[in-house]
Amino acid sequence: MSDSGTTRRSPIVARPGRGWQRLWAASGVLTVVLFACGLLFGDVLGTSNFPALDATAARVRAYFLDNASEVRALSFFHVLSAIALVVFAAYIYGYLRRESGAQAGLAALALAGGAMAACFLLLSALCYRTLAEPTVARDAPLAHALVVLSYLAGGPAIAVPLVPMVAIVAAATLREHILARWTGWLGVVAAVFGAACASTLLGPTNNHSATYAILLLGAVLMFAWLVVTSIAFVAQVQDERHSPG
Repeated sequence: MSDSGTTRRSPIVARPGRGWQRLWAASGVLTVVLFACGLLFGDVLGTSNFPALDATAARVRAYFLDNASEVRALSFFHVLSAIALVVFAAYIYGYLRRESGAQAGLAALALAGGAMAACFLLLSALCYRTLAEPTVARDAPLAHALVVLSYLAGGPAIAVPLVPMVAIVAAATLREHILARWTGWLGVVAAVFGAACASTLLGPTNNHSATYAILLLGAVLMFAWLVVTSIAFVAQVQDERHSPG
């Protein structure tokens, strides 16, 4: 019984001021907003959409030569999104240690999964920034390789590592009701489709395959979970602020 009490209210986790706590909890929403800002520059504000996986060499070269500034902005916002994701993973680690009966190892696994996903998001951002260099964009084999790597690093390599974090929070929610129960089921569905994103590695290299559709659905569900869970955390902090004591 004493072990359970220690797990629920670990003295290791120091709680910052309520203002900072709200900002920390909101880092999940910030992750998605910054990611979307990057896509805005890469797919909307440029002269054309970001090249597909099977785009021709001429199409790839033209896009990156004509949209170097937009691609650099895409890279910049995705770097910030990666940082926000690590921050949110750290919040989840502390939350699980403080508010749930999850074992320390599971909380650490959730943190590791979020950190790994952030590393791959950072890798995809660095690929974009490299492609913004004219000499790289003109080298057809190198440019194609970096485009494929950016898709893999920014797609399945993000979704799959997030599965443990999402699944652990979902399990704690369904078991202990630390958040609204429906968010737990959203987490279960997101984790299933996130794991299915690994099938992208087995599919053809194009944007019209069934595996690519699974990747898009998994990404949408993962982002939805990040937003919903982050908002729920912020609401809890707000409720604690107005609670007596």
